[in-house]
Amino acid sequence: MMPIKNNNGRLITFDYSKSYVGISRSQLNILVDQIQNDFNQFISSCIEVTIPSTKELIEFYEYWKFKLQELKYRENVTYTLSVVKNRESSPTILAKVKWHYKLNGRLTKSKYTSVHICSVTKYFKDKESVDLKNTTLVYEAENKIWDYLNRVSPIELMKITGEIYTL
Repeated sequence: MMPIKNNNGRLITFDYSKSYVGISRSQLNILVDQIQNDFNQFISSCIEVTIPSTKELIEFYEYWKFKLQELKYRENVTYTLSVVKNRESSPTILAKVKWHYKLNGRLTKSKYTSVHICSVTKYFKDKESVDLKNTTLVYEAENKIWDYLNRVSPIELMKITGEIYTL
């Protein structure tokens, strides 16, 4: 497909690679809004678009529909924190993250993935004094989850030409 122009004359290419290199958590909301806007303009476009085939148009539409769902989920990932006892070291805090998207390029059977957050001793005296709702711990957990997901499931997007790229 060829790039199209929106009502303001801006090209809609679905190429955000230059604007969001090394995307941060705070930029994700802006990216989602921009993609949602471009997607809405694309599907309601009255401009004729050169489309090689209906199949490619449908695949492009489905790709972006599901990608928007994934990006919105990344904004507010569902997870639980727990203390895990280790045999050879001090107890650690793990996040059990609900994730039903690709990890390391493939879908896994498990709907959850574990993310190591820190040792209990980093914030607390012992296992009994652990407060999993500690704001500093929660903030660190969310940052570690973000970093982990970006490492094992980087944000991959598709240009209007069908080319996949990673942010």
